[in-house]
Amino acid sequence: LLFLDGDSVIKSRNYIKTYVTHAKQNLVIYGGRVYPKKMPASKKKRLHWKYGTTREALSAKIRNKNPYLNFQSNNFLIPQALFNIQTFDEKMIGYGYEDLLFAREMEVKHIKILHIDNPVVHEGLENNDIFLKKTENAIRNLAALYRDGKHPITRLTQTYKKLERFGITQSLYKLLSKIEHKIKTNLLSENPSVRLFNAWKLKQFIELVNAK
Repeated sequence: LLFLDGDSVIKSRNYIKTYVTHAKQNLVIYGGRVYPKKMPASKKKRLHWKYGTTREALSAKIRNKNPYLNFQSNNFLIPQALFNIQTFDEKMIGYGYEDLLFAREMEVKHIKILHIDNPVVHEGLENNDIFLKKTENAIRNLAALYRDGKHPITRLTQTYKKLERFGITQSLYKLLSKIEHKIKTNLLSENPSVRLFNAWKLKQFIELVNAK
């Protein structure tokens, strides 16, 4: 079974052939994603493009170093028999982190993931404000999973655990809350910072994990 996002463009003429060459009955294969090479002319789409280009458009060599953490559901091949025992969690609402939960459950079941360089181009860039809203929904999903004790391992949860270990979570949260308006102003600008975007995501996660 081939899963492919509807807003993706196939890059290679050998796209199917490449998957068939690597296909095995006990293996899930992720081909990866890339983004248009040129920054969007519209400043309203630059946050999504910059984040995707720096954080998601990774080579197979890099992705294979941590195959479950780097899995995404936009472009992958899975044997029917494996999908019969490993489906998506339909309790997940809206956008975000269903792919990493899927990967986490594959890891628990010892289903192997192979990353190859067979990417598709992600052309469905969201406007900055919509991208922020979708990201917030994704973090809400992740926070709910974290509170339930069945969270996938993500860079966000790993950072949160480190902050908790050092006892500085609330101090950082207060700092980020004070400058949140300035951060969002930057994220909606024509030159958004990926580093500030990650700081904003962390602030949202801390808030939602500790929400009563």
